[in-house]
Amino acid sequence: MQPPPRKVKETQEAKVAFAEQVARLQSKHQQESELLEEIRSFSKQRAAIEKEYGQALHRLATQYLKKDWHRGRGDSADARSVFAVWRSVIEATEQSGLSRLSAAEGYRSLTAEALKSLRVAKEQRTKKGLEQLQRVQGELVDALRELNKVKKRYCQLEHIADVAREKAADAQAKSKKNDHGLFHFRTSLQKLCVKLNARLTECDQQLTESRNEYLLTLAAINSHHGHYHATDLPALMKVIDGDLYDQLRQQFTVLCRTEIDTCQSTQTAFCRIREDSTQVSREHDLKLFLQDNPAFTKGSVFHFQAAPNDKVSSLVHRSSSQEGVSCLDKEARKWATKAAKDYKIITHGERVLQTLERRRKLVPEDEGAGVEQKMEEVKESLRKAKVQLELQTTVCLKEPCQQNITERVLCFSFPPCFHIPCYGLEGKLK
Repeated sequence: MQPPPRKVKETQEAKVAFAEQVARLQSKHQQESELLEEIRSFSKQRAAIEKEYGQALHRLATQYLKKDWHRGRGDSADARSVFAVWRSVIEATEQSGLSRLSAAEGYRSLTAEALKSLRVAKEQRTKKGLEQLQRVQGELVDALRELNKVKKRYCQLEHIADVAREKAADAQAKSKKNDHGLFHFRTSLQKLCVKLNARLTECDQQLTESRNEYLLTLAAINSHHGHYHATDLPALMKVIDGDLYDQLRQQFTVLCRTEIDTCQSTQTAFCRIREDSTQVSREHDLKLFLQDNPAFTKGSVFHFQAAPNDKVSSLVHRSSSQEGVSCLDKEARKWATKAAKDYKIITHGERVLQTLERRRKLVPEDEGAGVEQKMEEVKESLRKAKVQLELQTTVCLKEPCQQNITERVLCFSFPPCFHIPCYGLEGKLK
């Protein structure tokens, strides 16, 4: 069986509760002071970081903005060109650097004297508020001491009244039983009963007064204690806090607004650049490039320059020998021989290229480089042969007698049943 709980005096209990309240308020003040210092230190370091970052971005952007941007006369006027988009990226980076420098100033404003003075004012309010709180608590403790005195007197009077009640009851019992000794007369016993009853009445009267005083004092203490918790303590806590939370709300608002403004500025600029970059294409930039460089679109045309005494400027079918072989036929045979040679190179090169392609998939990785080099060589030979074949056919098609010449070239070059691939010349041969 556990012993009954130890009784604790109201004064001691109140002192413990009040001491805990003061300790908690001091701890709260310490945490808030540390928070203010952390905000100041964070803002100071963040301002240094933002300044360094902003300056680095600005230096980087300025370095590229100093370069010559007139790489094409039409590029700067068209936002879809790669150079215009790239310049926009550099300009947006420069603007982002300036925004970061502005943000650094915003963070630096949080480390000014206002934040330090806020902390000093907080310490002064806390000191003054805790002193006033301890005075109010002391009044409550004094009232509790007075309550303990009243309670103690009430308990003493209750004990005295209880003893008097027992004596009066004992005397009354003896009187009823006629239980008196040899030397005790009945009259003296009756006088003793009257005296004890009077004493009991007096004790009950004092007990009633003491009980009433105790109850009234207890009600007053409870009311005082309730007023302390409902009015005094919240008011003192409000005094201790002051405008701290308004200032903290303002500091947090500055922190968030600074970062949001910086990010929104950068986001707006780069969202616009992203829209422009989606329209970047090779075709558009090539068009701009060709507009700025007519050398790629205005090719040179070479004309026939006749000798001083030569009056002929076109192909002639005249025979140059007794066998009746036309000069045009000789030229056709020569061009046909070249075309057949190029065609054979193309046919053989395509077969070799297919073989090398299959081989590349089978050889180890270290031997693949050699195969790819051979493939490049074959592709280059194919390219040259195709160009020569196309040129040879095109030369024949450029003259007024192009149909006869074409027929002669094809006749001398390949058998009638042989399929001749025409590389982009189908429309010309028709």
